[in-house]
Amino acid sequence: MIKALRWLAGMAVRWGGASAAARVLHAAATTLPERANRTETQIFTVTPPITVYVRGSQCRVTVSRGADPRKVVVRVNLVRAFGLELAAEQDEAGVYIVARQKPVVGRLSRAEFSIAVPAETHLVFRLTPGDVVLNDLDGMLELPASILAPAAEAAPGEPPS
Repeated sequence: MIKALRWLAGMAVRWGGASAAARVLHAAATTLPERANRTETQIFTVTPPITVYVRGSQCRVTVSRGADPRKVVVRVNLVRAFGLELAAEQDEAGVYIVARQKPVVGRLSRAEFSIAVPAETHLVFRLTPGDVVLNDLDGMLELPASILAPAAEAAPGEPPS
């Protein structure tokens, strides 16, 4: 099925341009069965203070304070899971979660994370693009102005920041 989808997208680009390819991908995404979705739960035993690092594309991350001060509970709902690769690891410093889109079919997929963390958790997000929802916030939250500004264009020959 994925080969057929790639072939259709390739033909659409050759004969109809990028907008035709986008229409083909959208049509394929709306006809996919529900079994293409997947839900997973992982529980990490931790010793606070720790860092939880989330990196992904097309992600929505909801963070709340967990009931157990020694556990990080990660629930992820993968919408059209065939287009994502998911990895989660832990070391003494924290928990690392990565949701990477596969080429071509990854544009159809989305990851929705629900993470319960202890109160003494440092949070780091690198989302391209994505949404962050903070539940049960108690205290001050500072965000630099650059986080809300569009990414600056990199000069030719320089990697994007």
